[in-house]
Amino acid sequence: MGTALYAITNSKLTGDETKIHWDNILKQLQQSDLSHSRHLDIENGQYVEDNDEWEYYLDEKTDESPFQVYYSTPHTIAPYFFKKIGIISTIYRYSMLYRFTEFGWDKAVRMNIFKLVQIMGGTEIIYLADNGSDKLSTYLELMALENIPYEEIKTKMITELGSPVTDYFDLDYSSLDYRNITEFFLDDFKDFKNEKFS
Repeated sequence: MGTALYAITNSKLTGDETKIHWDNILKQLQQSDLSHSRHLDIENGQYVEDNDEWEYYLDEKTDESPFQVYYSTPHTIAPYFFKKIGIISTIYRYSMLYRFTEFGWDKAVRMNIFKLVQIMGGTEIIYLADNGSDKLSTYLELMALENIPYEEIKTKMITELGSPVTDYFDLDYSSLDYRNITEFFLDDFKDFKNEKFS
């Protein structure tokens, strides 16, 4: 099993959003040109693009979980909306961060995430991981998925792990140790700041 790559973003909800709001986001997502995920077609032995449609699901707040809106997608990334934070799930492994530039994925994948973050109303992300990484999964599973505000998580991570890494070239794949992560990555997309997407 690999360690899955997630991101949290500083998008926020007012709590007064209506179906019109969620339909508008759906329309923006449908019109975006995010990269499609692919799967292996066993019959012909070739990879083909997934062509499922965007859909969204509203989960009302319960005693066990906060209100959330989840968009399912044929793409490589998908958003969750909570009232105090946005979460992006991906089909990628956490180690990809450390190999972004090696495979030339940094521009294309970051552009996809940037477009999604803009639609979500955010301006930056912090990458996290699932339970394959002891430390980073704590921030995801015990904080972000519990609707703890993005800024609170960011402050806690800086206190516990120090200043974030902000340049992909500063990540050393040979030193990646999931059980002893001592760094985290923040991307504010400053190199994309003048680009706008509808």
